[in-house]
Amino acid sequence: MKKIPRIDISDEMRECAKIESKKRDAFIKHHFEVKHLSYEERDELGFIGEFACCQLLGIDWKQNIRDSYHTIDDFDVVLKGKKIDVKTETVPTAYARKILRKEILDDELYGRRLINEGQFDLLKKYDIVIFSLFAREHLDFWFPIGYLETSHIINNYPPGKARPDGGTYPFSGCPVPTSVLKPIEQLI
Repeated sequence: MKKIPRIDISDEMRECAKIESKKRDAFIKHHFEVKHLSYEERDELGFIGEFACCQLLGIDWKQNIRDSYHTIDDFDVVLKGKKIDVKTETVPTAYARKILRKEILDDELYGRRLINEGQFDLLKKYDIVIFSLFAREHLDFWFPIGYLETSHIINNYPPGKARPDGGTYPFSGCPVPTSVLKPIEQLI
């Protein structure tokens, strides 16, 4: 079986994420709420996801930290001239394994990667979205799931609340099927 890429999260990344989260807190608009993480914890994991993604792509994550958060960023990372946004989520371990092993079906629970409707217009600022996760019960490892061009997301996955299984998402979002994501190795 092919080895699944991952980044081990260092204490330094965690500390920097806490600092950056506090600096950004007054300027960020939270687009949704989840029961398993506070806003602060979600912000920190988002930063850690950006740091880990930089490390995976061979970019010095410390040099990639913004000076100010007074305005919304235009991207999280630039690679080969492409502006990239990094989306990081937490997923229960059983589903995380299925996603990472490419065994998840698009129409089952956790089979799609959601981009909040409130962030839909921001997609125009980026060339690529990298999707990633933490297994919810094991926050020491960051895993890239794959990536997709933002033009493809905008043109094919408009925001909505309806899930393919007949249920509803907790917020309106762009339901990107996991199966259409391109392998992260193509960017590295």
